[in-house]
Amino acid sequence: MQARPSIPFLLDLLRLAVRKEAAAIYVVPWMPPTLRIDERSVPLSSVAFTPEQSTLLVLDVLDEAQRAQLDRSREIQFSFQLAEVGRFRVHAFRRHGQPAMSIRPYAEHAPTLQTLALPALAGSAALADRGLLVLVSRSSTLRRNAAAALLTHRIEQAEGEVVVLDDASRYWHESVRCKVHQGLSPAALDELMQRRSAAIATASAPPGPLAIAWGELRDQALLERLLRCTDRALCLVTLQADNPLQALQRLMVLAEQRSGDELRRRTAIALNGLLNLRPVPAADAGPDLAATEVLMNSPELAANLADGDLPAVQLLVAGIGPMHPADAAAALHGPDQHLGQLVRQGLVKALDALRHAVDPDAFARRPLAPDAAGSALPTVSPDTKTDTDTTRVDTGFADLFDTATPALDAFHFADAAPASASPDTQFDGVDWAGEPTPSKPAGLHSVLAAETRALPHSAQFHAWAPPAVVPGRVAAIDLWVALPSQAGEVAIHAHAATEPPPEAAMLDDGTPQITLQLRIDGILQATTTRRLVWVGQPARVRFEVPVPAHALPGAHAARVRLAVGGLHIGEMSFVLNVMPNAAPDAAPENTHAARRMLVSAYAAYVQPDRDEVLACVQAMQRVAPGLQVFLDAAPLRSQPQWRAHIDAEVGRRERLYLFWSRAAAESPWIDYEWRLTLRNRGPGVIDLVLLEPPRLAPLPAELSDLGALELRRPMRPTPGTH
Repeated sequence: MQARPSIPFLLDLLRLAVRKEAAAIYVVPWMPPTLRIDERSVPLSSVAFTPEQSTLLVLDVLDEAQRAQLDRSREIQFSFQLAEVGRFRVHAFRRHGQPAMSIRPYAEHAPTLQTLALPALAGSAALADRGLLVLVSRSSTLRRNAAAALLTHRIEQAEGEVVVLDDASRYWHESVRCKVHQGLSPAALDELMQRRSAAIATASAPPGPLAIAWGELRDQALLERLLRCTDRALCLVTLQADNPLQALQRLMVLAEQRSGDELRRRTAIALNGLLNLRPVPAADAGPDLAATEVLMNSPELAANLADGDLPAVQLLVAGIGPMHPADAAAALHGPDQHLGQLVRQGLVKALDALRHAVDPDAFARRPLAPDAAGSALPTVSPDTKTDTDTTRVDTGFADLFDTATPALDAFHFADAAPASASPDTQFDGVDWAGEPTPSKPAGLHSVLAAETRALPHSAQFHAWAPPAVVPGRVAAIDLWVALPSQAGEVAIHAHAATEPPPEAAMLDDGTPQITLQLRIDGILQATTTRRLVWVGQPARVRFEVPVPAHALPGAHAARVRLAVGGLHIGEMSFVLNVMPNAAPDAAPENTHAARRMLVSAYAAYVQPDRDEVLACVQAMQRVAPGLQVFLDAAPLRSQPQWRAHIDAEVGRRERLYLFWSRAAAESPWIDYEWRLTLRNRGPGVIDLVLLEPPRLAPLPAELSDLGALELRRPMRPTPGTH
C-alpha cells in the first residue's frame, strides 16, 4: 500500500462509481475525475488531473508485466475484482503520450425474475431464438435491472451464447449454460457474427442460439444495426416510454426518420415482443417491483405497424394481451392484470397497487383473493381513505406540479444515496400528494405545499359546479378567473349565469390568454382544454362534462392545470359528487377549490430570443405577478464555477421554462440546463415553448414527447418569402 499511494483515492472512486451506477470512470490528464452516468459525462471536481497525478493513478493499478505491455503496445485491457465492491474492466492507454485509463464497473449480483417479480411470460420471451425484444419503462433503473434479470434467466436456462455489448448492462454475468461475451465492442460483435456465419456455411457443427443485449435504443443508426441481426439472434433493447403505445410510436418514428417505409416494415416484422414495466413499491419496503404488461407481436399488429397505421395500432393495443392463446392461464389480459397478481401474492400492498394502477376504477372493482396467510386483502376504492391518507388526484397529472427540489450540491453525486431511495437518476414517482414513494425524493421546501396567498392584482381562480350529479347526466362546471377583490361579483354572476359565455377572440396584443385543462378521476379521463382572454374583469369558461352511467357514486377528485402562453402557473383541485338521487337541476355552488400557484421558475433561453421571452413572461405575470422567473442566466454562464451556479439556480426553482429556437437548439448552455432538469427532476417540470416550428428548430428525442407546446412565431416567414 505504501508503494502505491494513490490506491486509497482510487478505491473511493470505484465505490462511488458502483453506488451511482456509473457506466465508466475516466482518469485522463488535463481532465477532472469523471463518471459516465446515463450517457452523460459527470465531472466530480472542478480541478483537473495533472499529467503526474493521472500517470500515478494508472501505473498504481498495473503490475510490472502490465506496465511493460502498456509501453510496448500503448494500450492494455484487463479486469479485476474487489470483494464486496464489484468487478472492474480496465482499458489503459496513452493520450497525447501520457498514461490514461477508463474503468467500467460491474455489480456482481444481478437481479433475477424473482427479485423483480417478473411474470413467467417475460422469462419465456427472453428464451426466443431470434427477433427483437423491447423493455419499456419510464425508470432507467428498472429497464436496466429487468434486462439484467432476463439475461441471467437465459444464461441459466438456455444453451448457446449471450453477447453483452458495452454499456448494455451494469452487472457482470458469469457463463452458466450459455457462454457469455461481456463488454464486446461493435467491431468484436461483427467478428463473432462472421465466425458464426462461416460455421453455418461450412456445414460444421452449427452454433447454438445467440442473444445480444444492445442497451438503450436512442437513434435510428442503432435500430438499423440491430435489425441486421434479428434474423440470427434475439436482440434485447431498452426504450424509455410510459406505455406500450408510446413505445410503438417511438419505434415507428425512429424507423421513419431517414429510411422511410422500408425500415419501419423491417421493424414490424422483426418485433418479437414488448415488456412494459412500471415500478411499484414492494410490500416489504424493499426495492421496487416491476408491474409488467407483456405485448407479443401478432400478424395484425405487425401489418398495422408496417403500414404506419397508428389509429389501428392504438385500437389493437387497447384490446390486446400477450399473444399466447395456447397459454391462456398465463396470459395478462390488461395493463393491471399482473399488478393484481402481485397483490394476491402479498408482494404489493393493495393501496399501493391502486395508486399505481393504469385504470384505478377498474382495478378497485377487481376481486382480490386472500393472500398466502389466508386473510383477505382490504377492499380498496378510489373514494376510500383512512385518517392518515391524503386525498389523491388522478395520477395522469402526477408529475406536473411537483415542488420537490433536489439538493443544491453541484451534481449530488458525491454523497451516499439514502438507503430507502432508488438510485435511479430519472423521475419515477407518480404520487403528487402524501408521503413520497421509494422511487421519488422528498421535497425540501415544505412552505410551497401551502396555498400561495393571492396578491391584490393577481388572478384568482374559482370553480362552480352542481352540488351533486346523477350518473348519465351532463355536469356544467364553470371555472372563473377574477381579481381577489372581485370574488363577490363572481358569486353574483355564477348564480345568475345559465348559458356559457361566447368564446373570446384570441388577441395578439399582449393580453394574457389563459389555458385551463380539466380532468376528473373516474369521469373525465381525457384532458379537456378551454382558453379565455382575461382583461382584469371576471371571466369564465364552461365545461360540459358527461358523467358516465356506470360512474361510481361518491366524491371524484377534479384537477385543473392553469397556464398562460404555454407556461404553467399553478393548479386548482376540487371535488365533484356523483349521487343517483341528486337533484337534476340544482343550482351551481362554489366548490371552494384548493389553489396552488407556483412561486418560482427558471427561464432557459438564448440572448437573441430575450425580447420574445420577456414578452411571454410579462404576459404571464399579468395573471400571476407573484411568480418570480429567473431571467439572468447569462452572467452565470460566464463564471468559472458556472456548473455550480446554474445547478443551484435551477435546483431551487419549481419549474424550467424552456424557450426553443434554432439558436437555443445550438446552445450548449441550453442543452446543459434542460438535460440537468430532465435527469434530476424528470420531464414533468419542463414547460416547452416553441419560438420557431420544429421544422426550423428540430427537437431532441427527449423533448419530442412533451405535450404542452406553444408556438410563439407562427407567422414568421422563411427567408425569401413575403
